[in-house]
Amino acid sequence: MYLHDDLEKSTLDFHKNDNIKKYCSNDGSGEKKCNTDLDKIKAGFLWLLEKNCSISKKTYSDESINAIFLYIISWLSYKLNQNSEHYFTKINDFFTEYVNNNQEYDKIIQNSQGCKNLKEIINKKSDLLNIDIQDMSNFYDVFKSLCNIYGDVAKNTNNTNLSASATIFVNKYTNLNDYYNIENTSYSKILSNILTYYNKLKNKCAERITDPVQLPSLPTGRATKKFLRNSSIQISLIPMTFIFFALLIYLGIVYKVNNISNENIIFKMYIITTKLTFIFYYFYISVHHLTFGKSFKNSI
Repeated sequence: MYLHDDLEKSTLDFHKNDNIKKYCSNDGSGEKKCNTDLDKIKAGFLWLLEKNCSISKKTYSDESINAIFLYIISWLSYKLNQNSEHYFTKINDFFTEYVNNNQEYDKIIQNSQGCKNLKEIINKKSDLLNIDIQDMSNFYDVFKSLCNIYGDVAKNTNNTNLSASATIFVNKYTNLNDYYNIENTSYSKILSNILTYYNKLKNKCAERITDPVQLPSLPTGRATKKFLRNSSIQISLIPMTFIFFALLIYLGIVYKVNNISNENIIFKMYIITTKLTFIFYYFYISVHHLTFGKSFKNSI
């Protein structure tokens, strides 16, 4: 692999693959070269577009191109999210700087052998380009699992292994659905597309004459975990808010009515309690946010 999903694993020499290297920029000597990981991601993205658009001389259907584009965009987001040097927030930020005015990109979208409708489809999918890169990167693992199932079907993998691959995919999709399936959002549209692609494959496997197999179904319910987690923050903070501020009020009253000999002690307790209150809120929210991020990442 020239751009491995796992950053810890070694990769092949990127510049020995001329098919990808041609999407690198010219250096001072006029030679094509990707000097940074971000340059390599750009080249890999353009190569994926070109590869999938030229894989067949037939003109792809809009649905097929849409599936290809979704997968590649999720891969792009995944790689950008791994890269510390990128400064983009939205996918469209990357497109604006690295893709739209790229000559090689123009050649791809003008290719008469395939994907000639790619630019039109991309323009129609402008909502996808406005998705946050970090969010979109979470879809990559699900798309990759779905591709594994397609690969198993193409290789006539035995039903046990096929069912196992499908179960892994369904679990990943379910976790993603619980967070992102919010009505009338770009995320719900992506999940709907994944659902459609999987159900077509599921029906194909069930209807085949030789060795049919029933794959597990995907959930269609709306997101639950995201809202439950948010509401739990509010619910947890209400009693703590009451306790701390009741204590502050109490200490304030005691401070006013108590005798002079205890004033300094009570005043110090008042200041310490005030500081602890704000420290508690900062610590609680920070830890809760960190736990939420880790649990979501691990659940996908």
